[in-house]
Amino acid sequence: MIFDRYEHVGLRHNPFAVVDHQSELAEDLFVDRGLAPPPPPGSSTLVQLIGAKGMGKTTHVHHWRRAAPGPYHYVPFEPYRQRWSRPPIGPIVYADEIDRMPHLVRSNWFRRAAAARSTLVAGTHVDLELQAQRSGLAVVAHHLGPVDHETLAVMVDRRLCLAALSPNGDRFAFSAVELEQVLARSRGVLRIAEGLCHELLAEHVR
Repeated sequence: MIFDRYEHVGLRHNPFAVVDHQSELAEDLFVDRGLAPPPPPGSSTLVQLIGAKGMGKTTHVHHWRRAAPGPYHYVPFEPYRQRWSRPPIGPIVYADEIDRMPHLVRSNWFRRAAAARSTLVAGTHVDLELQAQRSGLAVVAHHLGPVDHETLAVMVDRRLCLAALSPNGDRFAFSAVELEQVLARSRGVLRIAEGLCHELLAEHVR
């Protein structure tokens, strides 16, 4: 079998190989980075998670959505085809990549959310506080930067535990030196660190 070589280190497979987007967002893989939860639904607030690509914004948005369900709106990389698109409104709404929205679409959405007393929880690469406040929304901002050694170690251990053949048996672990090297090479970007861990583990079982 293709994954037999991982059995020798107590693993079913390489846990850093993300099969699809949803597996990446699984609750079992979530690593708490100490962010306060969003305000309750109906608070006329924009909660924005600001950070570069791969810093964990989408993972946090979906973690909060599991605790307080609501509509989810993803803004694709391609521009909106319709200038008058209307993202969803509700007591609490989750969204990602909202900085990609045309300015007018986003302003209309913010105003509709303020009028409906919605709580918007969204990932963005840029700070949208001024636009949200002008539209009548209060703003809570979380800046997601590079992870530290402790957070990376927790993330790595979480994935290795989930892939372990026996939860209580011996299993593979990276050395502290290896983790420091991954952290340095990835510059603290989780998505890059996961890719480096995938390569490093594959090297170990060759």
